[in-house]
Amino acid sequence: MERRGYGAAFGAHLLWGLAPIYWKQVGSIAAGQLTALRFVQTFVLLGGYLWIANRRSPRDLFADRRVALGHLAAGCLLAVNWLVFVYAVSTERVVDLSLGYFLNPLASVVLGMVFLGERLHRRSWFAVAMSAGGVGVMAVEAGALPWISLVVAASFGLYGLVKKLSPSDPVEGVAVEMLWIAPAAAGYLMWLAANGAYETGDDPTFALTFLIGVVAAAPLLLFARAARTIPLWALGLMQYIGPTLQFVLGVAVYGEDTSVTRMIGFAVIWTGLAVFAHDSWPRDARQGSVADPASPAVQSPRPSAQAC
Repeated sequence: MERRGYGAAFGAHLLWGLAPIYWKQVGSIAAGQLTALRFVQTFVLLGGYLWIANRRSPRDLFADRRVALGHLAAGCLLAVNWLVFVYAVSTERVVDLSLGYFLNPLASVVLGMVFLGERLHRRSWFAVAMSAGGVGVMAVEAGALPWISLVVAASFGLYGLVKKLSPSDPVEGVAVEMLWIAPAAAGYLMWLAANGAYETGDDPTFALTFLIGVVAAAPLLLFARAARTIPLWALGLMQYIGPTLQFVLGVAVYGEDTSVTRMIGFAVIWTGLAVFAHDSWPRDARQGSVADPASPAVQSPRPSAQAC
């Protein structure tokens, strides 16, 4: 079972890391329309999955009003994250996007400290300081903060905080988030169609838009399965697979800017991440045994799924 869990985690992060390839293919369509389609199709797929698997109705998912409102906040944060994600890919800013997801675990650490009273180790403070320094180097070069990276990290860091406080099953929680936003997204799509502004692109692009829900839901379901079967520290460290692949795509495939100053900034951030990863790795795992995910040795914050 645990081996399948590792496979599911790897599959989820592999799909998230390669997601820019898909979004590049539909990049001729406006980011707002693609984000709306993503909410509607993902809700249909996850809602159908839950109905088949658990016979749960939408009314059951909204039984606890406080939890449901929490998922409304999560859905709004996810909307911001998805919109910026699609915009970044369509404007050839995949490297900035990957930076945001590299920063996300450290943003979660800071949010946990501020809102949940979690304590940071000295090495974790060093990792946060190094990452902030790397962002500062990039800001000096560009003359402005890398807003895409910061919005991605902040929006998904806050999304993870909301999810940590929610008692909902991971898949059911995402379904509620989709249900909150899907009606507005569907209304926006109908408004676009009524005003002749609904974009279809060429025939291949139009056909690919029908896969948006699958592209969004498949890694979420794999992640939900992995979260129940493998240690938390392993799940947290594997989340770096996605942004690493995104960075490689941005540099090697899409030929995005890789100035010396920019690479120095990334090097500083990666140094901080290496310290953070080592600090998050349980002592038992370093000694070659499998750590119990409930063990006090696990000091890393609860990871959340990426939203790409």
